[in-house]
Amino acid sequence: MGINMKKKLRVFWGIMAMLGVCMVMYTAVCEKLPKKAGYAAALYVPVQAAARLADTVGLRTAGKREFEVEEQIMQIVYQLARRSIVKVVVKDAAGSGVVWNIEGGIVIASNRHLLMKDVTAEIVFGNGETAFADVIGYSKQYDIGFVRIPESAVTGSVLRDIYEVVPILYETSSEEARMAFASLFAGQRIMQVGAVTSQKTCNLSVGDVIGLKYMPLFQTDVLETACFSRAGMSGGGVFDAQGHFLGMISGGEVAEDAELREAQITYSIPPALIASEYAEIIRRER
Repeated sequence: MGINMKKKLRVFWGIMAMLGVCMVMYTAVCEKLPKKAGYAAALYVPVQAAARLADTVGLRTAGKREFEVEEQIMQIVYQLARRSIVKVVVKDAAGSGVVWNIEGGIVIASNRHLLMKDVTAEIVFGNGETAFADVIGYSKQYDIGFVRIPESAVTGSVLRDIYEVVPILYETSSEEARMAFASLFAGQRIMQVGAVTSQKTCNLSVGDVIGLKYMPLFQTDVLETACFSRAGMSGGGVFDAQGHFLGMISGGEVAEDAELREAQITYSIPPALIASEYAEIIRRER
């Protein structure tokens, strides 16, 4: 399939996602409007379907019938975000990855600590299909690595099921940049999506942005979120309520008395670092 067709498909699925958000918001608004004589608000999202979707993605429902606008939007965000997340399997380890680029094949961004275990990775897509990808490079400083699936190995069904992440390239290099980020994002609702090591479905959690924090382990400022993550979600993505990609999960803090290895605070690599490292790898390839 040619590059032009891929671009058209990306635009198509992006439009479909936005239509979904608009539909949900319209439904929520109509449900709140008074029903005057001669007018009726049609519920375009069946309550039963919304309930099933909420149960599937693990979101809390607001009452027996109606759903809060925020939660309806997050349901749509999940349906978009899950298309950007894959499972990455290397030897005896597995984690997650995000669909970073689909020009001339599919480039997956993941954690360096996972990809350094091998030079070939098996990628498992949300529709159950698999493909093998070669490592094309690692960051020398950060926990970032990339693999590429050759264009010849990309099937039409995979291409229809995936969606390239749309990152927000916020700056982290100065105190002014960190303060600007905090003023825009601190406290905002986010969703974290990653692969499940033993299943085909995605793991997800909903939480809030704390801010940016310098972590010596990562040698940079990372996105800090009050949102749990568990084994297998490393390499997955953090998405805001509009579906934008805010970071790649790379670690977190686990309570000392926790029975399960689930982090309550998660640290993620900012998209600007991923973009700069990918540009450097492509430059070296040329």
